[in-house]
Amino acid sequence: MKWRDCLGTLGAWTAFACTVACFDPVLRVSSLFGSESLDRMVARLGKCLTYSIDAGLCHLDLQGLDNVPNRKGVIVVGNHQSLVESFVPLYQLRALSPRYVAKEVLGRCFLPSISFVLRRGGHCLIDRQNHDQAIEAITKLGEAVNRGEISAIIFPEGTRSLEGNLQHFRTGGLRTLLQTAPQAPVMVMVVHNGNKIYPKGLPHVTAGTKISMRFLPLIERASFSDNEQLIEHVHNLMVDNYRSLEESDRQN
Repeated sequence: MKWRDCLGTLGAWTAFACTVACFDPVLRVSSLFGSESLDRMVARLGKCLTYSIDAGLCHLDLQGLDNVPNRKGVIVVGNHQSLVESFVPLYQLRALSPRYVAKEVLGRCFLPSISFVLRRGGHCLIDRQNHDQAIEAITKLGEAVNRGEISAIIFPEGTRSLEGNLQHFRTGGLRTLLQTAPQAPVMVMVVHNGNKIYPKGLPHVTAGTKISMRFLPLIERASFSDNEQLIEHVHNLMVDNYRSLEESDRQN
């Protein structure tokens, strides 16, 4: 590991750890004043965690923020590379009141700030080994999205990509979400190079990396004959935009 990478790794993870540790008691107190108070503090947590990217000697490039609607009741579909897409949307998509589909174990263990927010913030926690529980939890999330109370963020790949490349879609959860929230438009979120700052496995930051996050225009569902056609369209959009970001990164 190069010395700049060592410095970036130390900077990013120190900033991340300090932020979640400091916010944990603040989040617990804010939850006593209701869900709106907790949501506001969670958005600030997401914003502060974004500074850890700078501390890692990397740069975050946000694209398509003008495509983010100022409303709830949206299904956000993204690729999964790292922790970046797990905290940046908390602030950038705060108007949507986003709720993640996440592993149940993350809510049960004690990860400062993270576990508490997942448990108390109304996020959808699923047990991947229990199909019925997962479907039931996603159904409840979809119904809340359809009522316009919150929005949902789902990663159809299921787990973080080790190399950053797009993985096979596991469409069961997304299909359930679309079925139970038929009124919800879909927004695609594409992340590139997130695995170079917060990769799966051991901490290792590639200093000087540009991490890109692109938000695409809302997809209105009336033009699709069924959800299968919509899922295929979402996948194709993700592939095309990932390739575009990859090509742009190579040229730079």
